[in-house]
Amino acid sequence: MKTRPAFWRHNLALALAAMLGAPPAIAQQADRPPARILVGFAPGGTLDVVTRALADQLHESLHRAVVVENKSGAGGKIAIDAMRAAPADGSVAMLCPDFFASIYPFVFNRLNYDSQRDILPVSTVVEFAMALAVPASSPVKTFGDYAHWVRVHPESANFGHAASGGPTHFLGLQIGKIIGTPLQDVPFQGAAPMIVNLAGGNIAAGTSTVGDFAQHHDAGKLRVLAVTSARRSALLPDVPTFAELGRKELTTGGVLAICLAPGTPAPVVAQWSDAVQKAAASDQFAKKIRTLGFVNVGSSPAEARARFGELRAFWEPVVKASGFKAD
Repeated sequence: MKTRPAFWRHNLALALAAMLGAPPAIAQQADRPPARILVGFAPGGTLDVVTRALADQLHESLHRAVVVENKSGAGGKIAIDAMRAAPADGSVAMLCPDFFASIYPFVFNRLNYDSQRDILPVSTVVEFAMALAVPASSPVKTFGDYAHWVRVHPESANFGHAASGGPTHFLGLQIGKIIGTPLQDVPFQGAAPMIVNLAGGNIAAGTSTVGDFAQHHDAGKLRVLAVTSARRSALLPDVPTFAELGRKELTTGGVLAICLAPGTPAPVVAQWSDAVQKAAASDQFAKKIRTLGFVNVGSSPAEARARFGELRAFWEPVVKASGFKAD
């Protein structure tokens, strides 16, 4: 039974909806607190932009407002703590990059969560590819040229990346392994400063997402040599895939998914999954994320878990072979 204040609020919402000719779903939204999507990274970053674009499309399907809350720090682990502490009722979700489950378990000796138990993906949102690039001033024109240059100049064979322990870090190390000459990694605090140094010729090469590199490649500031996707990127149609160059073992990517707290009831999981799939398929969302180099792709919870598992199987031997530990 509703308390009298709650009863009055509920009826006021219904009355306003009726007066304005709005559907009953509006009244339901007015009577429920907003759902929150946690993002473990800073406002204004790529992951934040994707989440906000998604949130804009979710309120109708979830019958409530949806807000984004940034809890940045510790590589996203602060946000994971916040999600685990939240009620398992669908009121709090989180944007989960696959590397929370595919890379972090092998990078950190001590994690504040169990990647198999505490992360419950309900739907993928986008997929993205990574790439290898060199300065525009480099004599290297192709990946074959790059492999030869690295073997001839091993003392100068370095590569920049956005953060130690992330997928672009291990992509660079794996490229060196395949070429047969180790590459010295140069970590930066984000992709932007790495790209500035790459374009300026301060580092010999760089690894990042296709979206990070595309506009600089088009502007002639750097040269992307190959991409990790199975097919060529729509943003870089002139750039071959590693598979085209005979390096299928470098075919990989990344996934962003929406996750809920473990123990969330199945009907709530299904509601979120359906809502995210519908939002991800919308033209408005696709248009917003296309320029970032992302491909919109919703999925069932089972498909999302399987995708996380595939990426975990790809990265586990790569990370372990590197010997890198973040703690």
